[in-house]
Amino acid sequence: MTPEEFLNKFQNVLQTDSAISAETALADLSEWDSLAMITTVAFLDKEFGIVTNFAEVQNMQTVKDIMTKAGL
Repeated sequence: MTPEEFLNKFQNVLQTDSAISAETALADLSEWDSLAMITTVAFLDKEFGIVTNFAEVQNMQTVKDIMTKAGL
């Protein structure tokens, strides 16, 4: 998966029309709530086979942190 494909899929995970980039601060996204964090855990598992947990995702600051966890 390319970084661009990741950003498109992650935008769908968040169910947002807002433009996001690797530098986007998660706290700046109105959609970034506990449900989005749980969905991100599931997204990383389904798309990348990455097992993580809510606390780890909760500590991530930017979209790039999630991309790094995914190996991008």
